[in-house]
Parts: sequence; C-alpha cells; structure tokens
Amino acid sequence: MGSSRRSWFPLAALGFALLVMVAVELLPGRTDVGSGPGYQLTQGLGTGGVTGTGLPDNQLSGVAIAVAVDVVPSARLGWLAALACVVLAVAGWYWRSLHRAGTPPRPVRFVLGTLGALAAVPLLDLVGALELRLPGDVRGALLAALGLLVLAAYERNWFLVAVAAVFALVAVVFPAAPAGALVAAGVLFAAAFAVLLRGPVTAADTA
Repeated sequence: MGSSRRSWFPLAALGFALLVMVAVELLPGRTDVGSGPGYQLTQGLGTGGVTGTGLPDNQLSGVAIAVAVDVVPSARLGWLAALACVVLAVAGWYWRSLHRAGTPPRPVRFVLGTLGALAAVPLLDLVGALELRLPGDVRGALLAALGLLVLAAYERNWFLVAVAAVFALVAVVFPAAPAGALVAAGVLFAAAFAVLLRGPVTAADTA
C-alpha cells in the first residue's frame, strides 16, 4: 500500500481542477453551453401503413424514428475533462512517488489501471444520467467522491473516507454551480493541508 501522507496531492489536484472549472465558467462573454440538452433518452417508433411522405411502408421497413422522451440536464462545469486530467495527474504523481520510495509498480498493470480509470469516468457518467437521471454537475461531483473512496481503499485511510462523504454531501446540499464547486474545493484544500500537517513530511510523501 502507498503512504497515506501522499494523499494530499490527489486532494489538492481535485480542488485545483474545481477552481479551474469555476474560472472557466465565470469568464466574461462565455457561452453557457451547459444549459443545452444533456443525455436524451429515446425510443424507436416503427412505420406502419403509408408514411407521411406518400411512400409505401415496405420501402421504409426496418427504419426507426428516434423520438426524445426525456432529457437529463448536462453539466455547467466541465467535469468529464477535469476528472480525466485529475486521473492522469494523480497517476503520474503515484508513478513518480512509488519509484522514489523504491517500490516501482509494474508498468503494464499501472498503465492498464490508468486507462481503465479514464474509461470509467464517461461510462459511469452515462450510467448516472440514463439510469439515475442525475443532473450533470451532481454526477460529476459524485464521480469525484467515488474516486476519493477508491483512493481511500488503496491507502487504507479512514480520513479519506470522511473527506469523500463530506464532499458528496456538499454536492447534494450545494448542487448549483459554481457555488457548490467553490465550497467543495475549500473542503478538498482543507483536507490536503490536514494531511500535510500530520507530522514531518518525508521524501516518500512529497515525491
């Protein structure tokens, strides 16, 4: 297992990503693309009889018309891109840190794990939208909290579990962007400082 002291970097990286997302959201003159449609749940409607174009049904057999029956709000903040960047940054941090600590990971397993984490971000976001019908910004925050839980399991650190729980609670209580993101970033930075202040910092902790 890694050193729990190293967890300050993932916490700070996620907090910094939230600040960048808020800064981009507040840029003057920015078009609010997040207010558009999110995931659309569709159903196929087969043709029957004579179509509206006057063509016989047998000429359009097998053709389905996709009709939107529900729309899940997309995220105002760029959660998917931000979480992907955080995954890459944390992977690079742990790669360097484990090498400095004298316990280098197996390259193939490490790369496959990183690619799996990257692929899981959009897939879990899609599940949260289509199955749970969660708004985009709530989905992004819960994905980040899930990532913190995975880190807590790796580090065997109950403090990270508590941080993930508080982070998820903030996402539910303050779902509006960018206010909720700023509060969540404050929680993450406070947690990162708390980790760093727990005794002397070693080379393995800051590698």
